[in-house]
Amino acid sequence: MSKRNWIFRMAFWGAMVASTSACSLLDITPQDVVPSVTAFNDVPSYQMALNRMYRDLTSPQQNMATSDFASDDFRQVIEGYAPSNYNIFHWNYTAQPQPFVWQVQYQQIARANVIMDNYDVVTPQSDEEKNEKDQIMAQALAMRAWSYFNLVELYAPRYTGQNGDQLAVPLKLKLDREYLGKSTLKEVYDQMFNDLDRASEIFKETNFNPSSSDAPYVFGQQAVWALKARIALYMGDMKVASENAAHFINTPLLDKDNYWKLWEDQVGSDNQEVIFETDNLSDTDDASLIDYQEIYEFSKVKLALELLQSFEADDIRKDKDYISTDDMPNKYIVQVNDRNTAINRNLCYKYFRLAEQYLIYAEANMNTDKTAALRVFNTLRKARGASEVSTLTATTILQERRRELFSEGLRFYDLKRKAQDLNIVVKRSTGEMLPANSPKYNWSVPLEEINANPNISE
Repeated sequence: MSKRNWIFRMAFWGAMVASTSACSLLDITPQDVVPSVTAFNDVPSYQMALNRMYRDLTSPQQNMATSDFASDDFRQVIEGYAPSNYNIFHWNYTAQPQPFVWQVQYQQIARANVIMDNYDVVTPQSDEEKNEKDQIMAQALAMRAWSYFNLVELYAPRYTGQNGDQLAVPLKLKLDREYLGKSTLKEVYDQMFNDLDRASEIFKETNFNPSSSDAPYVFGQQAVWALKARIALYMGDMKVASENAAHFINTPLLDKDNYWKLWEDQVGSDNQEVIFETDNLSDTDDASLIDYQEIYEFSKVKLALELLQSFEADDIRKDKDYISTDDMPNKYIVQVNDRNTAINRNLCYKYFRLAEQYLIYAEANMNTDKTAALRVFNTLRKARGASEVSTLTATTILQERRRELFSEGLRFYDLKRKAQDLNIVVKRSTGEMLPANSPKYNWSVPLEEINANPNISE
């Protein structure tokens, strides 16, 4: 059985944190965990704990698509079936049920901490199992760093490198009953890089090398490089961003005629553009996973006109397979076409893609190696059917990120880091505005957390 099938198809409800049933969203206690002596008495059980982390990534709350509603990518959304979309569209972060974003990220962190706290309990039966145990630990470390990145992007001030002493979010590093205050931005970013560096060391020491068919579904070394590049870009460390994105810029992109494979051919050998994605669970009986309708259709989402009008005539990314005739994002639907006889709501969330790394590399080098930056940028443009550009600016790159990555949970993050420099003001048809320096770029800590935790406040 392949690692992919092992992760996504077997039952893995044991050996887990159950739910955050205590009063505080951070108060995730050992009483909610199967006792270590029975839960983690072998490596397969330890793997099952990691499987739960992977399974939860199939949720739209985990892929951060919800954050797009706070950006300028949508011109319309109604309250509909998912009121959180509507509330976030109006930057009303205190309205229910917004706290799930905070909660699901800390649930992932708690599950990672379960794995780390029980490392010494697991008894491998061979050298191979010892490597597997270490690799499970490494994946948990890397995904914990990813959750902290999402939390600081939404709930903390933008990190400029000069404001490291500002308060960010609580650093929950062990599974215990403890009310924590907020750590500083520097402490959280340092922890993210520590986790990712430790994961990289373990992958190298254990020669972690999933098969080509499994690799896109495993948060391995390539995903670590991609995440480090993303984090470094958002904190303004262009050297680290460039070093990590450089691992990807010689991997070929799909050309315009084969772009469909990125979204439809999940495991085809021609599709090298996916660095990390979730498996497609849209054919399961779990209704919460069939979420495309809830996110977009029931909310009658329409993409912003300025985004739609920014695509050139031959740009494949604006094709009806990816943007509907009703101006709705279609990336997560495989349409009826000559390759597919029935519509399929494809829930293979592509969290890290090659194109993002091309754009990170171009931005990180636009002022230090303009020739290389322009070459990489234009390689992406040509692959998508767009014309080459002669110069790069911060605005040019931000616009291309918007075209390439719409509905993938990064636009609000991009606005937060660039709106002030580029004087971007988001306006709604109701007259509501999101100025470049607006406090609405920092989401509100859920009221439940503030009420329950004496060491935290807005």
